[in-house]
Amino acid sequence: MKILIIGGSRFVGPLIISKLIERGHDVTVFNRGKIKSEYNNLKFIQGNRNEGFNIKERFDVVIDTCAYKGIHTEKAISELNFDFYLNFGTAASYKKTNKFPLTEESEIGDWPYWKDYNKGKVECENVLRNSDVKYATIRPVYILGKNNYMNREKFIYSKIKNNEEIILPGNGQALIQFVFAEDVANSIVLLAEKRIAGDFNCCSDEVITLKGLVEEMGKIVGIKPIIKFNHNNDGDKFDENEFPFANENFFCTNEKLKNLGIKFTILSDGLEEDYKNYYKKVI
Repeated sequence: MKILIIGGSRFVGPLIISKLIERGHDVTVFNRGKIKSEYNNLKFIQGNRNEGFNIKERFDVVIDTCAYKGIHTEKAISELNFDFYLNFGTAASYKKTNKFPLTEESEIGDWPYWKDYNKGKVECENVLRNSDVKYATIRPVYILGKNNYMNREKFIYSKIKNNEEIILPGNGQALIQFVFAEDVANSIVLLAEKRIAGDFNCCSDEVITLKGLVEEMGKIVGIKPIIKFNHNNDGDKFDENEFPFANENFFCTNEKLKNLGIKFTILSDGLEEDYKNYYKKVI
């Protein structure tokens, strides 16, 4: 298959590229960086999506990993020639609710915690819904993994290893959910190859509290974490500089992808593997 990837230069992106190349696909990458030398059998087009694509070639699939506003999606689907479009979305597109778990049928809309990220991603989905293109949207929850550009695992492991206090927002009892970058990449590759339309939550089977997460990571390091609570750092007053995850419930169902054959990594297993093979070496 001829596949165009928009973005793809960091975290999940390189995993998607590698898996598609390994599976024999004709892959073209469009982004602002210079990643051509890192891959064999890859076509690279350097450009800025805001300035237009100017690509005449037709693709079986377009995988858009970096659409953050509706205009990004509008330009992509109007300027590119393709049969199937895969939108790298987010579970943060859902409208804030007290009804969990979130399903693919849950309403998308405003979730104040996610601010402009939520608004832009909702715009992208609405553009696709109002178009006539065949598409899929994948909606991951919090993504973990090696080379995470978000200061998540590294933040917590560093504080544990340095015997520093970890200050949780509120009571630290919100139920949250994760997915590993490898599982996200596998899901995207499957949807692209099969060109299956629809919305797909991407998340592990387990949910865990903020406190439970820190305790689990402490077990992996072999040091009991020093956990404190800041009840003022909650709700609208949350500051992610104090802790990377808000004290807000955030978890979904994952049956649709599992029914297609995706197997999600067990949270404790994925954390331990990434710590031993990566975070232990960089902290």
